[in-house]
Amino acid sequence: MKKWTTRVTTGLVVAGMALAAQSAPAMAEEEADTATTEVELTEAAPASGDITASDCGDWRRALAGYGKWAVSKASCGYISGDSKKNPQHRRYTWKIPPGSNGRVCVQAEGHYWSTKKKKSVATWTTAGCGTGGTVVVRWSGPPKKGGGYLGLAGTPRVRAKVQPGFGGAAYNWK
Repeated sequence: MKKWTTRVTTGLVVAGMALAAQSAPAMAEEEADTATTEVELTEAAPASGDITASDCGDWRRALAGYGKWAVSKASCGYISGDSKKNPQHRRYTWKIPPGSNGRVCVQAEGHYWSTKKKKSVATWTTAGCGTGGTVVVRWSGPPKKGGGYLGLAGTPRVRAKVQPGFGGAAYNWK
């Protein structure tokens, strides 16, 4: 039974890689369309005072794992600003490329200050399963004397795995 399971899993991985390769041109076209739209739109600066690198808000491609979580890391750093009262947060958004029959489950990494451990602790928060989703995670440093929280620098990361019964493992996130 174990040999059969290994062959089926290997076959699914190969099929997923083939689907990801087939959807790559569609993903490139989508990103080109998205980039054009983003250039034409203007957005107000975030009210929370978050400071981000120029490419930290861009869409990036990733592959989900079959049977286990596959981690995707951004190539930029994210810095939350200091706050006077409440902890800071970061929003993650993800989606399956158009024309794909895949379904994945995604989790996003956040950070908070542990008073017991006296250090920043990373936590994974479920961002949903299916074809897309959004989640807001806590991204704060240690508490300040007199109230509020200090900012925290880190690298945004998500992890994903393919839902059982579906092929395709490609997705985009920001």
